[in-house]
Amino acid sequence: MLIVFFRALILYCVVFLVIRLMGKKELSKVQPFELAIIIVISDLASAPMSSRGLSLLDGIVPIITLLLAYLIFLLLNHSSNKVQDIVCGKPVLIIRDGKIIEKEFNSQKYTVSDIMSQLHEKDIFSISDVKYAIIETNGNLSVITKDKNIETIPVNIIEDGKLSESNMELIGISKGEVERLVKAKKVKIEDILVGQMDSNYKFTYQLKEKEV
Repeated sequence: MLIVFFRALILYCVVFLVIRLMGKKELSKVQPFELAIIIVISDLASAPMSSRGLSLLDGIVPIITLLLAYLIFLLLNHSSNKVQDIVCGKPVLIIRDGKIIEKEFNSQKYTVSDIMSQLHEKDIFSISDVKYAIIETNGNLSVITKDKNIETIPVNIIEDGKLSESNMELIGISKGEVERLVKAKKVKIEDILVGQMDSNYKFTYQLKEKEV
């Protein structure tokens, strides 16, 4: 019994450490690949935790391997927005001016009940009250209602010095247009930490801090 206790304690510490190294996120806000890793880690830990026929290394080694895989995913995400779009998906505008965009509605395999359920959680009971609704990459629905008097939605077209092609598509601006706009501001894309633009092409940005 004492052996099982210590095995469980050791594996708990390993899993806790790995989850902490993955960063602070609410479970509802994790990306699909992050959720998959968390589920597999818990399964890998459960077997050697209760079975004396398996060594602790049978659980620890695969868990560490998954942590390394996660860190590689993060590096790829930061190195390329295209990789991020493939791994995490793209935000999708599903409601505009009180009407569901059927093309996106069908492509996301949503039902009207799905949309209404998420709207109800935000105390919104009529689709006609919605100015914009966007399905985020983690599946959450972000909503701007008409009473907010927001005519346009700003999106990040530049993130950490890289163009976000999915967000550029969302507001209908090309790579060439962004490059010309940034050049007119006498800055470089790679020097911009975050650059936002709305559907009226109003562009705001924050430069990266210079290392001393």
